[in-house]
This record gives sequence, C-alpha cells and structure tokens, in this order.
Amino acid sequence: MSDLTEWQAEYRPSSSLILASKQQVEAKADEYDYKLLLIKRTERTSYAVNHCVFPGGVFEATADESAGWLEYFADCGISKTQLEVLSCRQSSNRPRLMTEGQYFSRDISLRLTALRECFEEVGILLCRSRSTLSDLTTGKPAQVVLHFLELEAWQQRVHNDAKQFLQLCKYLQVVPDLWGLSEWSVWRTAATAAANRKYDTVYYIAALESNNVLLQLEQQEVQAAYWLTPIDCWRRSHQADIWLPFMLLYEIGRLMSMRCWKGLLEFSRQRSVQGSTLLQPIYYRCDDCMFGVLPGDELYLAEPYKFKEYIRLPGSMGEINARSKLYNRYMAYDFYNVQLASNVQPLDGHLRLQAKINTQLAKL
Repeated sequence: MSDLTEWQAEYRPSSSLILASKQQVEAKADEYDYKLLLIKRTERTSYAVNHCVFPGGVFEATADESAGWLEYFADCGISKTQLEVLSCRQSSNRPRLMTEGQYFSRDISLRLTALRECFEEVGILLCRSRSTLSDLTTGKPAQVVLHFLELEAWQQRVHNDAKQFLQLCKYLQVVPDLWGLSEWSVWRTAATAAANRKYDTVYYIAALESNNVLLQLEQQEVQAAYWLTPIDCWRRSHQADIWLPFMLLYEIGRLMSMRCWKGLLEFSRQRSVQGSTLLQPIYYRCDDCMFGVLPGDELYLAEPYKFKEYIRLPGSMGEINARSKLYNRYMAYDFYNVQLASNVQPLDGHLRLQAKINTQLAKL
C-alpha cells in the first residue's frame, strides 16, 4: 500500500446537504431571499458548545451502495442514461472519494447518503413521485414529500438501520430526488484531527421553493434546527450564539456572495459540472493564533495529509499576514473570532468570499 493510499484509508466517506429555501416574502435589494438549514448537535454528538452543521453523515456501503437501488430504479422505469447525468465528467484531479463505487458511481451513492441522513436527522424527505420521473433533468428545485403517516416511526427505523431508507421509498412509491442535488464542494478533515474524526465529505446543495416543511428532529443527534440567511449564520457565529466548524464558515463566506435564490440555483447547476478539488487545510500556529491554509495559499504544502502536527511559525498573525502575497486561509483567534482571507482565483469556477468578510491582509 502506498503512503497516499494508506493515508486515504484513514478518512471515512461522508456527505452533507446544504438546503437553501426560498423566502416567501420579497427581499430588499441588499438582503438575501433564501435561508439555509443548520442543525445543532446534541452534547453526545458534538465536540463544541453550540456546534452547528448542515444535515449529513457517514456513507453506509451496505445501504447507500446496495444493488437493490438499481433494481428499484429499473422497476420505476429510470433509465441508465437518466442515472448517468448524475456522474461528473471532471477533467482532472477528481477526488478518489468520488471515483470509487461497486454497483454504481459515488455520484449516486453519496447523494443517497445525504438524502438519507437529511431524513434521519430532520425528517425532510426529498423524493419524487413516480409520475414525475419522465423529466429527470438537473438544476431544478428539489421535491419534498411534505408529510406522511408514520413519519417518526420510519425516521427511527432509518436511524437504526440505514438499509430501511430503500424500504421507505418502496413503501411510499417514491424515488430519492438525486437530480435535485448539485455537487458544491469536497473537503477532507485536517490531518491534525483525531483518528475517529477524519472524514472525506462531499457537500451537495439543494434549492427548496419553501421552508414551510415539517421538521422532525432526531433527538439522539439533533438538539435544534435553524433556518438562517447566510449573513445571519455569519453574525450568530461571531456573536457566539452558534459555533460553525471552520470549513462550514468558509462555505458560508462563499454563499454570502450570492443573495438571490434563483441565481444560487442556476449557479450551483452550472458550476457542478466542473467537479471539485479536494480541499484539505494545513494548520499552523503562531504567537496569537491558529490558522488553516487552503490550496492557492503560499504556505500550502504538497501532501497535506502528512501534516499531523501543527506547523509552528514565529511571530504574530499580523506579522505573518504582512509578508503574505498569495493567501487563502482562515484565522482562528478563538472558536468564535475567526477571520477569512483569500486573494486567489477560486478553484473549479466557485464563488469568491463575500467582499465584506474577506480580510485584505495588505491593510493589516
């Protein structure tokens, strides 16, 4: 086994779902007309006070990659071509996470993971009825099964046995809305993380035409849920009302650049065809700060998976920033006082950080 393969084996495949719901009231020109769903982890499942994330969880091969899904898709009349539109034709550097798969591509199975976990954690079931399967093009709002009898009982079944998600779809005669999800980004946990907290995570985004949906929280994992605009996510994080993992805070910073729900829907569809570069931060410590650097930053190093210890740099964050010419980093002075800074071209046709929260280091 090569060094790279050995390191990759440490990271568990997972996926998360960014749900962006259109607001029913018309927003002003300088406001956001959509909200994002954040869930607050319970003490049992969190590693920080007020720990909030997007719905998601770990890939379960026996459930999310079961040949039973192909049989069910065929029974519903879904063609091979309709499934193939979900596979990204990324020209190079496709993360290994996305290239594996036994019966079908990870572009399908990790979407199933995200949809299953979303139902398991908050009771939102993104599925299509059989009558809508003739038009399975991507880039449309995701369809929601608003309510059904025995929701809570099925939610518990899926929580206890991920394979029950397929049985639920058969019971309701619906198909997971794989086509309503667009690939947004792929992140790998920093090598400094504890062994049981290392993940390769693909983030998908789905646009909902309303957030007027029933939330049924899974009590063992989810303490609360919030529909917040991107700017409210940022503000509440910096006010210490919620805590967002740094990679999520970076994604919020990018989403803040897009105020329009319709524009976000179209952008995510167009961008997703380019695929995603695996983003793994490398962590440094200086006199007054811990900071993570991302691809494009002049301090970013080859083989980031090898840096299991913080790299120590002398001087303050201000002194280090003053010397920086190319930067793509987040700087954590504490859990809640986090600054983002990037002056490099975003990879894979992605959004830049919103200008107001993108720290210009030359001015420090």
